[in-house]
Amino acid sequence: MSEYSENIHRIQIEDREILLIGTAHVSQESVIEVEQTIEEFQPDTVCVELCASRFEAMRNEQRWKDMDIFKVVREGKTFLLLSNLILTAFQKKIGEQIGVKPGAEMRQAIQSAEKINATIVLADRNVE
Repeated sequence: MSEYSENIHRIQIEDREILLIGTAHVSQESVIEVEQTIEEFQPDTVCVELCASRFEAMRNEQRWKDMDIFKVVREGKTFLLLSNLILTAFQKKIGEQIGVKPGAEMRQAIQSAEKINATIVLADRNVE
């Protein structure tokens, strides 16, 4: 992996080096590239494009069953919920066709970070 792919961008900011890996949410190549990059470079911090609520949803896939639909409607978040359901269904269908679960590259980043005891930073704004 010492030769960088076109998906990996090195950014130098003062004394810190940041490796930015461009991924696709439904791509086995992205999963492999994330795993290999973290394994090779052993970063002290791994950022994933998730907010806290999506991170928790990824960790606890049954969480949606406890959702209070009436609360979602009262808070005016119906459109957000429907949008997320449509996008999730679309990504799931694509994932089934190519054999990769949506978000697998983020799951891999989290697993690889945990394996090397790197700090995990959730680097996305709240989905809500």
